[in-house]
Amino acid sequence: MWKNPSFLIIFLRFIRISQKYPLSFLKFLRNHFHKKETSDSVFMKILNYISISFYNDFQRWLLWLPVLVGFGISLYFSLSFEPPLWVGGLGIFAFIFSFIFVRLRVLHLLAFSIGFIFLGFSASLFRTHLLNTVMLHYPLSPLVLEGRVQQVELKPTLKGTFYQRLILTDLKAETPEKLPQKIRVSLKGKRERLWPGQRIQIKAKLLPVSEPSTPNGFDFRRQAYFNGLGATGFSLSPPTILKSDFHWRTYLEKRREEITAYFLEKLPYPKGAIAAALITGDKSSIPDSIREDFVNSGLAHILAISGLHLTIIAGFVFMVIRRGIALIPPLCLHYNSKKIAAVGTILVTFIYLILSGFGIPAQRAFIMITAVMGATLLNRTALSMRTVAFAALLILLIMPESLLGPSFQLSFAAVVGLVSGYETWKNPLAHWIVNGGRLRKLIVYGLGVSFTSLLATLATLPFTIYLFHRFSVHAIEANLLAVPLTTCVIMPSALLTCLLTPLGLGEGPLWVFEKSISLLIQIASIVSTWPGAHLWVAHPPLFSFILVVFGGLWLCLWQQSWRKLGFIAIGAGFLVGFGGKLPDLLIDGRGKLVGLYDGSVLYVSSQRKGKFTAETWKKHLAVRETEPMTCEEGLCKMTYQDIPILISYGQVTHPCVKDAILIRLEPTKITCPEALLTLDWYDLWRHGGHALWLDSKKPYLETVNQAQGRRPWTRKAIQRKDRPRDHKND
Repeated sequence: MWKNPSFLIIFLRFIRISQKYPLSFLKFLRNHFHKKETSDSVFMKILNYISISFYNDFQRWLLWLPVLVGFGISLYFSLSFEPPLWVGGLGIFAFIFSFIFVRLRVLHLLAFSIGFIFLGFSASLFRTHLLNTVMLHYPLSPLVLEGRVQQVELKPTLKGTFYQRLILTDLKAETPEKLPQKIRVSLKGKRERLWPGQRIQIKAKLLPVSEPSTPNGFDFRRQAYFNGLGATGFSLSPPTILKSDFHWRTYLEKRREEITAYFLEKLPYPKGAIAAALITGDKSSIPDSIREDFVNSGLAHILAISGLHLTIIAGFVFMVIRRGIALIPPLCLHYNSKKIAAVGTILVTFIYLILSGFGIPAQRAFIMITAVMGATLLNRTALSMRTVAFAALLILLIMPESLLGPSFQLSFAAVVGLVSGYETWKNPLAHWIVNGGRLRKLIVYGLGVSFTSLLATLATLPFTIYLFHRFSVHAIEANLLAVPLTTCVIMPSALLTCLLTPLGLGEGPLWVFEKSISLLIQIASIVSTWPGAHLWVAHPPLFSFILVVFGGLWLCLWQQSWRKLGFIAIGAGFLVGFGGKLPDLLIDGRGKLVGLYDGSVLYVSSQRKGKFTAETWKKHLAVRETEPMTCEEGLCKMTYQDIPILISYGQVTHPCVKDAILIRLEPTKITCPEALLTLDWYDLWRHGGHALWLDSKKPYLETVNQAQGRRPWTRKAIQRKDRPRDHKND
């Protein structure tokens, strides 16, 4: 593609237009508002201030291109219906028209921005249609499956053992049902260790992917759709290995899992699980208690393959190669050691990217490292914030759904905050270091680690609250200890272990790797016990989250004084967040659980069923404890704001009470016109989970399907008579 002269001409034309058009527009603003006869009205002064700031900051406007694409992606996913494919083609045409045919001086920048919004929308639409993942909408009867193992995860049990969780593709079964392209199946108990590439046969029970537990909650089905996963399930028989069919994709996956198995075998548990997470990105073997310690102490980012790990590897490799060349005078005198080190760094980081499983943060870091090393090869200096914008734009166009994932949001929020902060403070600090000695360098290093932790914590705080409903007060102190340990000891020893183990020389680095991981676990465990280590925050309104994110982008992407206006949006977002009203009554879409929230305690209809849903509700409402409802003989009775609430389940006579809320978790055709509201199993089957607000005389109701709309990944209520039937067994 890059060798095609026509492609290069189009690419260079795009760069010229993207620089020329905004510049001409800004010259128009400068000539119009820099007149001496400027009006003294408040409106004109504000408009004049904005135009001058925009003109002085015109070189930064390109940084908003991924934001515009992200807005188009958000617009697509916010729809309650699936637009036809021709709308995507229209969006691409609008994008091309915006930067080729528009010549008006005043309108071209607006058209250019709208064109990128259309580009994000069209990229999302095409991505959805190209995947075309088959989703299961109802449980299937047990059936004998044949499929190829694509991935194997080792999940820990309460007894300290492991069970396997498989990703199977290329499925075959004697059933009239249309099987998904990919499923996830758990193998309970001790089973033969399976590897990617093996073709197996098992008897399994397949279930649809779970819906969100609350309206506007995290959509597991949407995530599964874009991962190509159509169903989950569990095995009912031991797997039978039919044959092994390896190709390059399964070969790479098998190498990753062999490295994971090596660390789990060589290092004591759970150190081996954390070592595997740092090397291959496989976090499935980490016990929940250790994972919670890292989350509560603000060190969860260390367990994920993020930009930090890839940057450490890149810096270590670059330093080793360049210093090694310096020790060989003939090589150092005849070749540019910096450029050789840059090439070696790109190769090693790419290998690490493959081993880590191509996570979104790792992709972002690799793109940025490649851009920086490419600039080194060309004797140029890479512009950090533009590199971040380029990485974000590239990832969003290839995988638009990544915008909605925690990995993309947290990774780019942290790096944008860090780059913006160091753009502001690097020159004063550099001047202060030059005029001082080693003591100043040590002080700057210590303050730099603290400043980095503070920036990353503040930048990711809105996303942590909105996505996980918690944040750590002591994240800065924990990172002050853990980041230098990870940078100077853990990752270098991990790299040396991987490089020297095939040569039989990996025992020394592995010992250092083990001891440093043990110290890291102790840091996370100690900090997580401090008072205020983790604070629960109730789910904020979406509008407040948008205000805070927009204010943060405004603060970080501009450089002139008008960037401070971002604090207004951030402050307004936090104020709006405190005004959100949480639901009073939550109902699980599968009819297993009902929760009543009275402002402090969550009362649940069962403490045995729907444990995962109950935990999700606790986080959503920021509740510390749950209590059981008063239930007997298949009927739970509660009263909230003088409104009787009756929850019936099992084979009981469903009561009818005037001005009450009746929730019937079993199918029934008994009506109750006197009730304030009646919800039965059929409502849950059709509309998914429910959330009710009981402040007024007439309860306000939201459902999961109402919030989701009718999209390719949403569950459909298909009646039995409309399902495929196996006539052989009729």
